[in-house]
Amino acid sequence: MRYSVIELERAVMVSDLHCKPGSCKVGEIAGLAAREGASLVILGDLFDDLHREVGDDELERALRAVFRGVAGLEIYYVTSGSSHDPILKRETHLRLESLSVHVYPRALIARVGRLRMFLTHGDLALRNGAHAFLVNVAAMTLGKRLYLEKALKKKLRLPSDWWLVMGHTHIPGIDREARVANTGSWKASWSFNLPYWRPPSNTYIIVENGAIELRARGFSSPRKSSARARKL
Repeated sequence: MRYSVIELERAVMVSDLHCKPGSCKVGEIAGLAAREGASLVILGDLFDDLHREVGDDELERALRAVFRGVAGLEIYYVTSGSSHDPILKRETHLRLESLSVHVYPRALIARVGRLRMFLTHGDLALRNGAHAFLVNVAAMTLGKRLYLEKALKKKLRLPSDWWLVMGHTHIPGIDREARVANTGSWKASWSFNLPYWRPPSNTYIIVENGAIELRARGFSSPRKSSARARKL
């Protein structure tokens, strides 16, 4: 399979927002990316209940609703192929007023500074998110952190100096030796504000100046300059 390649100066990466009417933290996350002076990369499960084939018009309406009030950002959205996100036949690029949104089915390769990265939701490792969570929890009891991330990097035969970054398990983490990371999640509730069974980590990955770091909400460093990106 051929993947699109993008080039970024700085990036904030999140996943598993699970947006639904009246419940979405994308505005907060967009503000975080703006303060970091970075492009925003969303690694799947942006939506909570849109897993069906959608046309360009429906996709645009859905994205406008989610990103209402967000402006002046470059957003890269990698969809999940197993659940929650829309099923797309091809990548799509939209201009929503001052917002640029680029949507990629399943996976994307990024060059962020001098780092090369394979970006995916994570369902390429194991389709069901709850099962993925349980597998990684079980592996942690045996002292194996980020088990599925490492297994997927091996399965894809990625170069050892590439990073693999994903979401899906809702368990944040980073392993600098293996060069794998998980962004965690931002989903806090079911419908009717019932608490979700996995508490949100409210974490994100920041990539800048050849470095990658896992941060929690509330920790950020303001930047004066905006990140620029271009499609290769």
